[in-house]
Amino acid sequence: MRLRNLSRLALVPAVIALLFSGCKNYQSYWVNVSVLNLSGETAHELEIDYPSASFGINSLAPGATYNYRLKISGSGKIHAQFAAPLGETVRVDGPVLQENQQGNISIQLLPRNQVLFNAQLTLEHGNHFAFH
Repeated sequence: MRLRNLSRLALVPAVIALLFSGCKNYQSYWVNVSVLNLSGETAHELEIDYPSASFGINSLAPGATYNYRLKISGSGKIHAQFAAPLGETVRVDGPVLQENQQGNISIQLLPRNQVLFNAQLTLEHGNHFAFH
């Protein structure tokens, strides 16, 4: 009786391995985002929108960096939006992102309300995309 229970327990890892071997979508693809404030002034009400989600930063001091990790669902442009020193809202479009991309995106806030996006991303099939 005890031998039968042990043989059943030995089958559990084999069944789990078999289930995952046929699954192609069990890997998660993540993008590391760094927002760097090089504008010389504190950035306020900063919002980063990307396909199907967004994140926000209340304020980012001059020279400071904010790091965030995201997962892209769907496809579409990434956008940076923030309150400029004179009170107007600035919105700048970045590159188009696609589901299952992974890698790094650097968003630099520059003087005169300019934003520079630098994306080093790869797609699931090994295609490499670079945006400056």
